[in-house]
Amino acid sequence: MALILILCSACSSSKEDTEWKNMGYDLSVPQLGSDGWYMVFEDDFNGAELNSGIKFGEGYYGTQNIWTTSPHAIRWESDDESKPEQACWWCPNAVSIKDGNLIITSKYENNHKCDGGCPSEGRFTGGIETREIIGDDSNNKGSEDELLFSQAYGYFEVRAKLPDADGLWSAFWLQSSNQRKPAAAGVDGTEIDVFESAFRKSKTSKMGHALLWNGYGKFADSAAYITNLEQNLYDGYHTYALKWTPEYYVFYIDGKPTWASSDGGVSHVKEYLRLTVEIDAGDGWGPHGQKIGQFDENGESEFCVDYVKVWQNSDYEQYVIDDSKFAGTLDTEN
Repeated sequence: MALILILCSACSSSKEDTEWKNMGYDLSVPQLGSDGWYMVFEDDFNGAELNSGIKFGEGYYGTQNIWTTSPHAIRWESDDESKPEQACWWCPNAVSIKDGNLIITSKYENNHKCDGGCPSEGRFTGGIETREIIGDDSNNKGSEDELLFSQAYGYFEVRAKLPDADGLWSAFWLQSSNQRKPAAAGVDGTEIDVFESAFRKSKTSKMGHALLWNGYGKFADSAAYITNLEQNLYDGYHTYALKWTPEYYVFYIDGKPTWASSDGGVSHVKEYLRLTVEIDAGDGWGPHGQKIGQFDENGESEFCVDYVKVWQNSDYEQYVIDDSKFAGTLDTEN
């Protein structure tokens, strides 16, 4: 999820709502065990540590340890060169399992200690994902990935409680290593942001979804949508989901479809999962062009995830394309 100030390609007016709702997309929520839907895995984080409470479906034959912590590295440089401590760092120490939840803690520390990579003073947060960077783990982008778990198409749902604090945002997103290969638009890999919680300061309860393809450099392109909701998403737990078919994406909040799109050409390659929290770089800005405020360096905030569900549909599997079928070179500079 690049820190770009995405302008929504379809703001949530009634005109735009009617447009995507009437384009022939199947907006229904999948039902497990019917119409080809089957469980791949469900993680309710009831184990003692990461990877210890996962329930796999009968047809799953991959590795059992699918989660790792997000790259132990700087995420964003400070926007003010005179204040390097305002940089955002991802550290494994920010990730814990407690009371049946994955918890990602965001806080400022002036005596930070970890197994390496972080400064002693700064803003620290983190995440988990189903890939591990090979080689230089101080680079949060990575030039090569080991995919611990990846899937093309399916249904992906989390139940989570958003961090209620200025200067940060949480997200559930899918990404392909190929996404940074400017070659076949979004077909060879699209960053799919199921949600980005950058709307705490809005007077109404909003949420952002986004699609990004062709990397983050000069060839980059994107589509995004901001939806208005009646419920306060910063009050308690809510569900956020994606139905990814070979023809389109449908996004859901609390079981209600909130956007559908085929922008960029739907990704046909396997992608890995990410659950992350990010802190502003000292400038108070977040994704979707949102002013999220300054992070309180005297405070501490938690992103709590109750579960993650991943299902697949047997009718979709024939449309998966291997990464190697696409030409082009990764843009590793952006």
